[in-house]
Amino acid sequence: MRRIRDAMAAAGCGILLASLLVSIDVAAASPTAGGSAEVTVAAAGRGHASPKLVDQRTNSPARQAATTADHPTRGVDGRPTGDTLPARLSTAAKPSTTTTSARVQDGPNTGGSRLPRAPSPRTINSNFAGINQAGGGSAQPSDVNASVGRTQILETVNRRVTVFDKTGVQQCTNTLAGWLGLGSTNVFDPRTLYDNLNDRFIVIASTNGTPGAAPRLFLAASTGGDACGGYFVYTLTFSGALFPAGMLLDYPYLGQDRVAILSSTNNFNPGYVNSTAWSVSKALVYAGAAVSFPAFAVDFSTAPVTVVGIPIAATANTYYVAGVPGTGYRLYRMSNSAGPGTTLVLQATVASAYASPSRRVNQCGTATTLDPLDGRIAWAPVQAANSPYIWFTHGIDIAGYPGVRYGAIGTSTNTATVANAFHSSTSDDFNPSLGASEVAPNAFNVWLNWAYTDTGATTCRNTSMTFNGVQPGAGVPALTNTDVTLIVGSNTVSNTRFGDYSSVQVDPVAASASCPVGRTALLAQQYFVGGTWATRLVRVSFGAGC
Repeated sequence: MRRIRDAMAAAGCGILLASLLVSIDVAAASPTAGGSAEVTVAAAGRGHASPKLVDQRTNSPARQAATTADHPTRGVDGRPTGDTLPARLSTAAKPSTTTTSARVQDGPNTGGSRLPRAPSPRTINSNFAGINQAGGGSAQPSDVNASVGRTQILETVNRRVTVFDKTGVQQCTNTLAGWLGLGSTNVFDPRTLYDNLNDRFIVIASTNGTPGAAPRLFLAASTGGDACGGYFVYTLTFSGALFPAGMLLDYPYLGQDRVAILSSTNNFNPGYVNSTAWSVSKALVYAGAAVSFPAFAVDFSTAPVTVVGIPIAATANTYYVAGVPGTGYRLYRMSNSAGPGTTLVLQATVASAYASPSRRVNQCGTATTLDPLDGRIAWAPVQAANSPYIWFTHGIDIAGYPGVRYGAIGTSTNTATVANAFHSSTSDDFNPSLGASEVAPNAFNVWLNWAYTDTGATTCRNTSMTFNGVQPGAGVPALTNTDVTLIVGSNTVSNTRFGDYSSVQVDPVAASASCPVGRTALLAQQYFVGGTWATRLVRVSFGAGC
């Protein structure tokens, strides 16, 4: 590690470019079984690049990229997600149950002392406006997400990056393309993470495929802990049988383990061709060295699993997970993620069937409806060193309503323990993300962040950001009618896309002397203000002393 830091110092300090009714899925009471044989996935492509150094302190603000070609997220059919979903009202009642505990013996989140399922007390440390649609160059959807470091928050949306302190004071900002030193290049689908072991911010983004040219992604890593400082920026190009010229590498996921940056994409040319996963050594990226790595074919919308821990824990294996409506989950296991000799195995198909949302999201006061996505896992799941469980969330259909499912996959048993989340018996719930922090072996704080509308409420409610959570030892309970609304928004008649994803990331610093590290998380979510999208950044703590 010291050699990495020395190499960074030699390179220079700055480089800015180089839920009323309770509803528990049957699997919450008893885990579903999996049992498919493992299948080795052969590498069939490579990514490679050398970086350039960009310093945000001297980087000039770039011209906003053109917004005439907004990039909708595509489904496996090659069409924008939600395009074929009907707009209708739901008349059936959401399922209810008298079960109030979802602690599977020896299952996920059953270690330590059993605490109440809902986090109480809870503290909202900060709740402030992030980037809005005007700041994002009028692009839609927002693609909102944010990472949190020791003193700063880096938010990225379609076509803009802004850094705040933890109270919401802006530190620096630029267009997304400008941040990456790419001029007016059409750059979109950004995601960000913070590496608390090495004190680095990471950003990934995509661009359109160019006929005759190798597919590209952009990857940036800060040279230190200052999000407004220098970055090594890589233009990653991909070759091999999986990557024909002109291909669009869509919806790039971003995850990490202790030693590698993890990613995956859905690939189109122009229709859906395949999905691919890859990883690259942090040591090489942080030192600004050239990189080359294998890529593997995976299921549609396979998400890398981020390893949690403060600092990030060492794990024997790295995982990727895909949600498969009608089936459950595909669980992939990677070895030697930082290379050399990286391998990928399809470990299991985990049986836990669900349906993707069957209709679009309704709003109050307008017939315009919103896209709830297609049941994919939209934000990177998380795992911890002392537990064999991977925590995840995604959208589902609940009795004709868009809803939220969350839970954990056991990597030693290939089973899933899941539960539903929704704001009320009449709400439409969508765009979820999840974060978790392990406070003792198999004992987790879990934060669940999502958006909802409620056209059936006594007071009709438009796009709102909400949060719920689970305390250590409480298992995987249904999270309904106990959520905390963080901001209430308006409807829209001009935006039909929504979010594409949101984020939860655990703060690496204690919120106070009485609220220790691992009990605070940063939530990022979209809503609407005056008909255009806005984003909200909220730091939430829960547990004793918080």
